[in-house]
Amino acid sequence: MRNFRSYFLNLKKYQAPLEKYVFPVILLLYPLIGLNLGLDITDTTYGLSNYEFLGNIDPMWALSTFLSNVAGRLFMNLPFAGTMLGMSVYCSFVISLIALLPYYLLQKWMPGWMIFIGEFIAESLCWCPRVIMYNYLTYLFFTLGTLLLLVGIFEWKRQNLFLVIAGVCFGMSVMARFPNVVEAAMILVLWFYAFITHGKFSETLKKTLICIAGYIAGLLIPFIGIVGLYGPGAYFEMIGSLFGMTEKASDYTAGGMISSIISAYFSTATDMFIMLPCIAAGIIMFMLLPDRYVLVKKLLYIAGLFIVVKFYFSRGVFTKNYHYYDCVFQAAMMFVIIALILCIVGSTGVLNGSKQEQTLAFAALMIILITPLGSNNYTFPVINNLFIVAPVVLWLMRRLMQRVGQAQYHFAWQAMISMVITVLIVQGIIFHFSFAFMDAVDGSKRDAYCSIPKVSGMKTTKENAATLDELYAALKDEGLLQDKVLLFGGVPGLSYILDMEPAIDTVWPDLDSYSTSKFDEQLMELSTSGDAPSVIMGKDLAEYANIDEKYDILMDYIANHDYNKVFENDRFMVFSSK
Repeated sequence: MRNFRSYFLNLKKYQAPLEKYVFPVILLLYPLIGLNLGLDITDTTYGLSNYEFLGNIDPMWALSTFLSNVAGRLFMNLPFAGTMLGMSVYCSFVISLIALLPYYLLQKWMPGWMIFIGEFIAESLCWCPRVIMYNYLTYLFFTLGTLLLLVGIFEWKRQNLFLVIAGVCFGMSVMARFPNVVEAAMILVLWFYAFITHGKFSETLKKTLICIAGYIAGLLIPFIGIVGLYGPGAYFEMIGSLFGMTEKASDYTAGGMISSIISAYFSTATDMFIMLPCIAAGIIMFMLLPDRYVLVKKLLYIAGLFIVVKFYFSRGVFTKNYHYYDCVFQAAMMFVIIALILCIVGSTGVLNGSKQEQTLAFAALMIILITPLGSNNYTFPVINNLFIVAPVVLWLMRRLMQRVGQAQYHFAWQAMISMVITVLIVQGIIFHFSFAFMDAVDGSKRDAYCSIPKVSGMKTTKENAATLDELYAALKDEGLLQDKVLLFGGVPGLSYILDMEPAIDTVWPDLDSYSTSKFDEQLMELSTSGDAPSVIMGKDLAEYANIDEKYDILMDYIANHDYNKVFENDRFMVFSSK
């Protein structure tokens, strides 16, 4: 055992160069893995369609994610960004930046190698398509704002500057995605630190007002641009429209969002229940004949952990379908639940850490609680936003191990948590190398490329490539590629892929958040304008609440304007009035 420890102590001389050179390079380049995997015609290319045709889309969506759309549009003007592959490269570096910010700034309070492991986990779990800027700008501003807030709280030099810039970041986050207004709750971190350090109320209030001033500035700068482009009342009309859309989109209501979050935690907690008797059995085993046969007991317990992992795979809690989220979702949620517990414990101060560490624990807790609010994506946003949480949790785990002492029976719960982290890292790495959003989700092999210029270089399944190529060839033969297009049936990304301008103010009218009355109005305007766009319809209609009603409206429009079906394959139908 002594030689084993000596071996790791000898490795310590490599820590500094690894932290300075190797780890940052890995975090910079790791998000580039898989950038050409997948050709999704829904969410991924929906975002790209919105960037390219920003002037055409519904102001409600354009303004609710204003900075994200502007950033996406600006990226498209960069060299080689005229294709999906080029955009993927640029957007990947946004993820790199989000990881590198905490890697450098958190080294004020914890070792670089531990932060690196945390950031590596966070990057591995990035399931959201890299080109969806309203998520990654959210995580960028949220992460940077939180880090600067912490620096502003802890540091004496240039404290006001850090606090005001933190406020600016949180304000700009709202303009990147309106529901991020909930991130204003991070000001509680400042008050928490004041509470545990017995800070003066007047000083804390002053710092709060400085943050608020920055927050207002972060809102106003983009708002001025909105006023110039859309008029003074447009943003407030957008807010009213956002609240109005929940009438039929129940998953966007506060109750719907919170219930889905709670159900995610409940589901994972239920799966974790089996760990409790395993930990109890391990503790009892180590307490029998204490300090004897310790190595044998540890090996037996580790063997038991392999059985637990095998059990989880047999029950589908963990899976080997690395083309879909479920391979890693439950392991990630187990980590999040462990993070919640450790952050609560760390916030109380029982770990005997510094007040700064206590505040870091509270900040991580707030990030976990705030991140999923305003989204209808279950707890997936939390999994995609562990850039601060993951390293802090690893640090708290280390602190807890130091706090409880060296008694052998602690190995039982420590090994169980380590098992979760190990599974998460292994599954996360494979997931990161294999996953592409909504592409080959059944595990099909990606071994084909599409011939459409906009998406050349993107690797997908033969079926996906073939059906898209057939569609493109038919539109080209019929001379329809220069037309405007009306899309329906879960195919919003075709506007970007085919480089066809949308005929109405959305490329995804199927969504419940896009009202039936709005769809009807848009088609009425098309009728009166005399425009006759091509209509491309996907055959796989999703079960949205008002999809049948919208389908009937569209078919009436097609019938009333003498459209003919000019192409059909297994996935798409094309109608034209030419």
